[in-house]
Amino acid sequence: MLQRKGADRREQNFKSFFNYFYTGQRVKARRQEEMEQGYYVDRYDNWIVGVALSIILLSAFDAFFTLNILEGGGAEINPLMLALLNYGTQAFLIGKMAITISCVFFAFVHINFIIFKVFSVKLLMKGILAFYVFLMAYELYLLWIM
Repeated sequence: MLQRKGADRREQNFKSFFNYFYTGQRVKARRQEEMEQGYYVDRYDNWIVGVALSIILLSAFDAFFTLNILEGGGAEINPLMLALLNYGTQAFLIGKMAITISCVFFAFVHINFIIFKVFSVKLLMKGILAFYVFLMAYELYLLWIM
C-alpha cells in the first residue's frame, strides 16, 4: 500500500484560509446571469481593498475630530452617535468603529452586487469614500475656525 508523504492538502487551518483568500482563482463572474444577479469572488482588486481601508481610516479620523469639535463647543448631530456618546467616549469610539468596520466588511464581500436593481455596491463604496473626504475637509475647517 502506498503511503502519502507530507501534509494532507485537504486539511483546513488558518494558513490554508489565508492562502485561499489571496490565491483563490475566482476574480470575476463566469456566466452572464451572475453579472446581473451579483457574484462573490475569491480575490479582490487592490483598489477596492484600498477604498475599504480608507473608509475605515477616515472613520477613525472622523471620531477623533468629532471629539475635538465637541470639546470646543460643537454638537453631535447623528442621533446614533449621540446615544453612544451618552455612554462615554470609549463607548462612542468602540461603537463607531464596530459599526463602520462591520458595514465596510459586508459591502466589501458583496462588492459585485447591485442594490435594489439601481446602483452597484462599488458605486456605494466610492460614494461613502467621497462623503468621508468631504466630511474630513469640513471637520478640519471647523477645527481651524475654533
